[in-house]
Amino acid sequence: MTTEDLVGLSSKEVNFVIEYTKDFNPRRAAEAVGYEPDSGYGLTRKKNVVAAVERITSHRLETSHIDAEWVLMMAADNAIIAKQTGKISASNTALVIVAKHAAIDAFAAEKVLVASDEMIMERLHRGRTRMNEVRKQLQADDDEEVSFS
Repeated sequence: MTTEDLVGLSSKEVNFVIEYTKDFNPRRAAEAVGYEPDSGYGLTRKKNVVAAVERITSHRLETSHIDAEWVLMMAADNAIIAKQTGKISASNTALVIVAKHAAIDAFAAEKVLVASDEMIMERLHRGRTRMNEVRKQLQADDDEEVSFS
């Protein structure tokens, strides 16, 4: 982290950002630097704080060489290790991470493509029209059965 990462922040906000990037707990970070604990969430929404946190976390990722491929490999390794040690729940959790990874996208078949709100509204309208026709037909059938001659 350099001072450039913290440009535009007050000294108290700088301390907040430093504390917040330790564990990403806004309540704890706010309290640690003298803010009210509940103000931490608001601080994480301030543009200059968000920008400083993004610069710091990006720098950490670059220097630690953590990327999507690394996460995939770690999750796959963890799934194998957990299974070998009999921790099936942990293995399954790691497998879900692997399955959701963009390169794997095992759940792609479960995704539903919705083109637009207009498409949804049109489908709803057609469904309601069909349902009204069915109701009218049922009502007509009921009226015929009830007639006394």
